[in-house]
Amino acid sequence: MPKKILILTAGKTGGHRSASNALKAAFLSLGEGFEIVDYDSNLLFCGYKGEGGEQGYVTMTTRLRFFWKVFFEFTSLFRPVSNFCLRLAMKDRLRKLLRELRPDAVVSLHPCFVGSALPVVKKEGGNIPFFVAVLDPMKHSRLWRDKRADLTFVPTKECQAAFLKEGFPPEALFLSGFPLSPSAPRHEEREGKRRKLLFVNPSQRGLRATRKLIEAAYPYDVDIDVVTGSDARLRQYLLKHLPPREGLSIHGYVDDLKERMASADLLLTKAGPNIMFEAIATGLPLILTGHLPGQEERNAAYAVSRGYGFAAETPKALTPLLERLLVKEPSLLAEMSRREKECQDLDGARKIAVEIAKRLDKKE
Repeated sequence: MPKKILILTAGKTGGHRSASNALKAAFLSLGEGFEIVDYDSNLLFCGYKGEGGEQGYVTMTTRLRFFWKVFFEFTSLFRPVSNFCLRLAMKDRLRKLLRELRPDAVVSLHPCFVGSALPVVKKEGGNIPFFVAVLDPMKHSRLWRDKRADLTFVPTKECQAAFLKEGFPPEALFLSGFPLSPSAPRHEEREGKRRKLLFVNPSQRGLRATRKLIEAAYPYDVDIDVVTGSDARLRQYLLKHLPPREGLSIHGYVDDLKERMASADLLLTKAGPNIMFEAIATGLPLILTGHLPGQEERNAAYAVSRGYGFAAETPKALTPLLERLLVKEPSLLAEMSRREKECQDLDGARKIAVEIAKRLDKKE
């Protein structure tokens, strides 16, 4: 009988969903011995219907940046209070879900469903193993941390060090790397061809700031591909206010982002962990042009310290950097791509699935 794995993820799109898709594929690649339920855990909260959450998240993190920062730091600092409130809000629905599914293991890919969900799982399911897979490579919410978890998978050495500093025993942690889909195509070298810049939600500081970052690339003989994702308001603004030019295209949510990354020469985006690691896996040089307040504040340091890219969050910082990479030292692009191809933090999905499978086999 196949082992049933309940993955607690969030949303229909975005980083948590991408990670759960990768982990689901990794489990299924091990054979027919697994049944995977990747559950949008926001459905555990009263009033959530599975629609509109992405746009609300965009609004909070762009137009209400200060309040998002306060919310992130407060919930992280007062972890017991946060977990208590979250558990109170969802425990009945979680219990019902566990009774219906009867999973053999639970894997949480979201900090809001770690310390809040774990006691419910253990009480309802008895000896069900509970695993945590952290998706933030550097700074992260303390809600990810719970020593009662059977095993916590961490994506980087820096993240591992933070958990060890809090007193986690080494055997409670597993350095896995980030959970990515294994199908990421390698970046195609484009020497002698018109270069292509891919902008994916480059700024978190509003509509005008995003437009100014894109306009910084206008003086160069490049194609400019802009993807705004689920931020429909941003796309409409750019369509209206970006001056027309040859080689400019503006898109909303796309299904072929990996292919666009494979054909680009440079990615300019906010320091979200999923897209950052997708670019690294593709061998696509990075310029990190924004970040969410809170959990993404140190992500750029990860890429910059390893030579995968640069950070430039304003047009004033971006302009000389583009001049350097596109005109004065274009060989740096190939060097960054070479370093990315040596990254050791990209095989998380497979490693997580294999380790959980081993532990479930031993449990029998």
